[in-house]
Amino acid sequence: MRDAPPIREAVIESLDHEGRGVSHVDGKTIFIEGALPGERVSFASYKVKPNYEQAEAVRVLEASSQRVVPACEYFGVCGGCSMQHLEPSAQVAAKQRVLENALWHIGRARPDVLY
Repeated sequence: MRDAPPIREAVIESLDHEGRGVSHVDGKTIFIEGALPGERVSFASYKVKPNYEQAEAVRVLEASSQRVVPACEYFGVCGGCSMQHLEPSAQVAAKQRVLENALWHIGRARPDVLY
């Protein structure tokens, strides 16, 4: 029988392309489901690798001003709406950053304007 993973705290720096909060703890990158940039959360890791961990937010200790109540009653269960807890205009901005990063890393292109 495995012990339960320890509960730790982190401040979220950004979102990744899957809508997970990104933080750095003890020199490792931590991807935390259910966390938003600027939030302080407690989390439990469910996948631990040498350079990164995947985790789930256990509790939001300090919420982002962009956090909203998800419209879908199944948010967090089905996986189809990973950013519904983020204010809609912030969702658009996050998705735009993902697109801009992909265009740059894959095609070395930086568009002047994205609509």
